[in-house]
Amino acid sequence: MKINRLCIYDIENRPLLKGLNLYFGTRLNDNNASANCFIGVNGAGKSQVLEALSEIFLFMDNLYRVENPLPEKYLLSPFAFKIEYEIVFEEVLHLVVFECDKVGGKLKDVDFSIFIKNDEELQQIDISQISLINFIPAKITGYTSGANETLSLPFDSYYDHYAEYTWNRAKNINDTADHSKIDYDPRLYFMNYNTNLGITITSFIYRDDFPEFQLILDTLNINELKSFVITIQTLPPTRRNGGVIFTPELEEWRQKLINIADENIVDEKHQKNTLKFNITDETRIAFKDNFSSALELYTCLYKLELLNNLVVDKATREKLKKERADRKLLTKMPIVSDINKVMNYSELKLILNNKNRSEIDYLSLSDGEHQFLNVFGTLLMMNQDNCLFLLDEPETHFNPVWRRTFISTLERITHNRKQDIFITTHSPFIISDSKRENVFIFKKENEEIIVDNPSSETYGATFDNILKMAFEIVPPISENSLEEIKKLQHENDPNVIQEELENFGDSLEIATLRNRIILLKSKDQK
Repeated sequence: MKINRLCIYDIENRPLLKGLNLYFGTRLNDNNASANCFIGVNGAGKSQVLEALSEIFLFMDNLYRVENPLPEKYLLSPFAFKIEYEIVFEEVLHLVVFECDKVGGKLKDVDFSIFIKNDEELQQIDISQISLINFIPAKITGYTSGANETLSLPFDSYYDHYAEYTWNRAKNINDTADHSKIDYDPRLYFMNYNTNLGITITSFIYRDDFPEFQLILDTLNINELKSFVITIQTLPPTRRNGGVIFTPELEEWRQKLINIADENIVDEKHQKNTLKFNITDETRIAFKDNFSSALELYTCLYKLELLNNLVVDKATREKLKKERADRKLLTKMPIVSDINKVMNYSELKLILNNKNRSEIDYLSLSDGEHQFLNVFGTLLMMNQDNCLFLLDEPETHFNPVWRRTFISTLERITHNRKQDIFITTHSPFIISDSKRENVFIFKKENEEIIVDNPSSETYGATFDNILKMAFEIVPPISENSLEEIKKLQHENDPNVIQEELENFGDSLEIATLRNRIILLKSKDQK
């Protein structure tokens, strides 16, 4: 898929975005998913655009999802907008135009138009007899590098509703043998520190399916996953009014994990299984015999983890649901302690790629190493077409060497995929590997967002030029040293300048001072 255009007409909770009109171009036929890169100062709206995109597709999913439909009173648009994107369905390229003309709009206030796109000609199709859910991105994946409380909120809302549905479905089946409802896979995935463990486990088990995974291992100097533990319980210690009931699908998956595990420690009191896995060739074969793909295994782990929300008492969950419906978006679900989680990871051990094949606990990895595994492991695993990735500062904890290779690594992983990627960043490394038309500079002036493509080509540009275009930093020197250099530029004694030069590293400004010394000395000799 490829998003071509985003227009925001009116928006209440993020007024900075009102009137925003962004055109991203058309690059769906490229050999890889070229990333749209947002750069600019903090508070200029970059992350807010990612959140707006996630809210749009959450709204569309809520409107057209067949399984687990929302009550009509919750089917409200987050803002007034128009979005255009290309998507492939049954190997045919389609252009989708979706518009909602009012804040809090319902189905009657939206327009969903679909066109077949062939040789740049558009032919509108009749949507009355087709399933519109097929023309929404297959997966929307969000990632944030820190405690960004905004991008995660649309995903949190989705998870809460999903967990509640799973509970009700399991309870109804148990009580009434009603099998009319079905389990379904999530469309929205949010990646954070906890999900990273599932991504790491899945990536290592299915490493032979992803040749590019070796690039990640070489970068991190890791040889193999040695072992890990998964704990699954349906009667957490603080759970009131009974335990968590699994749907048939989740129960089947739990039994598969039990069968694959090398050791199963049972705690009858809490209906808990502590499953220990040692990674061998036989273990990988067992996982692949039970789970058809890496994404299916990860979805199993992900769904089990989403049930941790059910440990929170019902009154709190209902309160959060109402506040979100009233657009009080800063409310988050309380954090569940490890001892009370329905599903929890622990004791994940890795083997380093050194002479002694040293063993290291996953928790001992640096923030940058965790982030590297999380970001690129997610991209590897979500390998189907029509996926959308919303990555908020995905390289924050990277060292300069890793930042320098970020785009090239991303392009190797997404080669020949029909996907779209949005990245926010402050890094010149990212921008220097991106074409001008893929870069969007965000600035905030008089409480308004101004977004423009760079004034000149960014691909291969020096950091000096990028910092000037994106942040108006001229020259690219920190403030204290620059102030001292400016003072020396007005000094008339060449000996004073010469003495002070020893305090500075090389730069164009220092070269200018050396020239000033020569000029001043030549004047003294006349």
